[in-house]
Parts: sequence; structure tokens; C-alpha cells
Amino acid sequence: MKKFLVTILFLLVIFVTNSFAAEKISDIEREAFALRVELNRIGSSGDPFEREAILQKIIDISKGTEEGENAYWDLADLYLDGFPEEMRQEAIEMLELCLRAYPNSIRTAMTKCKLVELYDVKNSRRSELIKQLQNDKNLPAVLRNSFKN
Repeated sequence: MKKFLVTILFLLVIFVTNSFAAEKISDIEREAFALRVELNRIGSSGDPFEREAILQKIIDISKGTEEGENAYWDLADLYLDGFPEEMRQEAIEMLELCLRAYPNSIRTAMTKCKLVELYDVKNSRRSELIKQLQNDKNLPAVLRNSFKN
């Protein structure tokens, strides 16, 4: 009987803990969704500094989620196309942060490819990324072989 009560108590603690975690996740999702709605209201031709601030908020509150990863990409795109002058270095920094924050993402190879495109041909980081892509057995051989130093 004592074992049964301990097991029930243990399951109850797990259930309550998971309930609080699920509630916290949905609060984050709701806040990120509200920020995305605001971003859509501003539109792609809206103030890039306001859009940048919203995307940064999404990154800050959505760490470790797909929404956070999407925000890194959107912010990199904004730096490349949304300001009067391209902010290439800022876009590179966002994508590098994305790689560090989401090292096992399905977008990892795509992020590395984008960085290869953005880095200067003589940049050592570019060469490092190319080697990583050439050795990535998850990529089709034709894509791996397309990267030449």
C-alpha cells in the first residue's frame, strides 16, 4: 500500500510539473504570436527599426523553439533587404547566433550555405563552413561536391 501511495504521489508531481510547463510554453507561444501579428501589421515596407525590435523580442522570448529560429532567419533577411543599406555583417551575426542556438536543427545545413554565400571568399570561417558542408553525409553528394574552395 505504501509503495502504491508513493507511486501515485510521484505521478501526481510529474503531472503537475508537466501542466505548469505546458502552460508556460503556451504563454510564450501566445506572446510570440502576438508579436508576429504586430510584425505583420507593420508590413515589410514598415519601419525596419521597429521590425528589428519585434524580431529581437521574439528571439528573446522564444529561445529553443522553432519560432525563435524563424525569427533569427527573418532578422537576417531584414538586415539584408529591409534597411536602406544592406547590413551584411549583422545578417552574418544573426545566422552565426542561430547556428549556436540551434546546432541540431534541420536548417543547420541551410544556415551554413547562407553563411558561405555571405562571407567574403577569403574569410577563414567561410572555408571552415565549406569543409563542414562537404563532410555532411546528410546532404546529397551533388550538393556536397558543389562546394569548392
